Amino acid sequence: MAHDNTRDPLLMVSNLTLKHRTPAGATTILHDVSISLQRGEVLGLIGESGAGKSTLGNAILGLLAADFERTAGTILFDGKTLDGMDEHQWAEIRGRRISAIFQDHTASLDPLMAVGPQVEEAILANNDKTLRKEARAMALDLLVRVGIPDVRERYDNYPHQFSGGQRQRIVIAIALAGAPDIIIADEPTSALDATVQKQILALLRELVDETGVSIILVTHDMGVVSDITDRVVVMRHGKVVESGVTASVLDAPQRTYTRSLLAAVPRLRLSDSPAEHVAETDTPPILAARGVAKTFSSGFAWFRRKAHKSALRNVSVVLERGAITGIVGESGSGKSTIGRIIAGLETANSGNLDIDGRRFDISRPGRRSGLLGEVQMIFQDPAISLNPRMPIGETLRESVRFGSRQSGDPRQDVVNMMDRLQLAHSLLGRYPHQLSGGQKQRICIARALLAGPRIIVADEPTSALDVSVQAEIVALLKENVAERAISMLFISHDLALVQALCSSIYIFKDGEVEDAGPSEFIFSRSQNPYTRSLIDARPKRFTH
Repeated sequence: MAHDNTRDPLLMVSNLTLKHRTPAGATTILHDVSISLQRGEVLGLIGESGAGKSTLGNAILGLLAADFERTAGTILFDGKTLDGMDEHQWAEIRGRRISAIFQDHTASLDPLMAVGPQVEEAILANNDKTLRKEARAMALDLLVRVGIPDVRERYDNYPHQFSGGQRQRIVIAIALAGAPDIIIADEPTSALDATVQKQILALLRELVDETGVSIILVTHDMGVVSDITDRVVVMRHGKVVESGVTASVLDAPQRTYTRSLLAAVPRLRLSDSPAEHVAETDTPPILAARGVAKTFSSGFAWFRRKAHKSALRNVSVVLERGAITGIVGESGSGKSTIGRIIAGLETANSGNLDIDGRRFDISRPGRRSGLLGEVQMIFQDPAISLNPRMPIGETLRESVRFGSRQSGDPRQDVVNMMDRLQLAHSLLGRYPHQLSGGQKQRICIARALLAGPRIIVADEPTSALDVSVQAEIVALLKENVAERAISMLFISHDLALVQALCSSIYIFKDGEVEDAGPSEFIFSRSQNPYTRSLIDARPKRFTH
């Protein structure tokens, strides 16, 4: 989209310096940061965890905590300063003229309120003259536009009844409710699979072109940056390292740091050369789930007829010893459900589960005695995976104490694992809310490894990580599979990551196995239309 750069920017941040004050002293979070945003422009903010991207977004929204202090700089919106405004003045801007899509969809939705009324509430809050009946019609339209299926039937469902990707789409609908001038989107597609991500990016681009809304996109996903942004700003350690037109920065980066970020992006290989995979063997698999079916019910009151949704239908998955097997599919395809059943966190209506030659009852809870620690799960959302009232060090030591491989020195085991994951020892005394999303996810990975499992079920374990840390974590997971005789189910929507890690792959669609086979077959020779559609949704810049 062409932009009229002769006009004054809609937003201008000039020489912004922010300090975070704690009892231990002050730390500079942003150093002399300057950016501008034109009307109808999508500006990407990229960089590793801790670069200051989200802090800059919060400063623009007026959401900085009291222990942040601005020591220099100004923020101008539509020619007027945002400095020194009271809460009443912010209420006229935040949500109405500047809206936000946050990374943590779980914290953005009220768990005790149905999703449709939540969208209605946002519409009514930002449009004083809108009637309740009109708000419902507008909410239905927004939910349809962001790709929620069966909207009228699911309008009164609660957040927990939707997949992670669907919840993020609902958050996007709420952000659009006030028809804002600027949307600050902090990792808005990190929980979405490739095809839905493509739909959401197309929707955001469509809104920009139709309405002239401007978007600041905070992300670590270079594919997202490539697909939608007009300009990009690269940040590191609170400073702007490089900026420019997106194509120029991605094709010919001027700074070493930018080049290192781009080099860490996993590429999808579509050549006919075979990928590495585990040779066929007569050794029995360590895990075999066969004929698994699972149905969820909605509706709570005795007088309300319950609706039943089939999450899995006759699903069979096999995991060979020492192998990494991938499970890929769109949000709601059942890939997380099969992972939770295998880990003992969900029951199934029918089916068999054999682990290391032992059969387990998956139809009733609490029937996995003897497996404590041997099967560990790394969850997609690190924010709700850690006890908020327990220091990180105690969380990790607990994993060692109750794991399958007892250690004589849990503290030393924890310290060694922190070193392997390149996490500072000072984090051991902190609580989860004091860590970045990337740090929390690495702690969750450390917790799983410290239990000494034989099987790990990893459900989107790198979704919160920037590309360079993601590459390190992928290397670490591969190393542990090889060194510790761990077998892994790797659930992801990132096809390039699955290809880099997995010897075999299952493609899930609508609760069934749609396609399956060795990695080389899936990516180079499978003719399944759905498999090809997932591959085609991958950004072309990072496919070869």
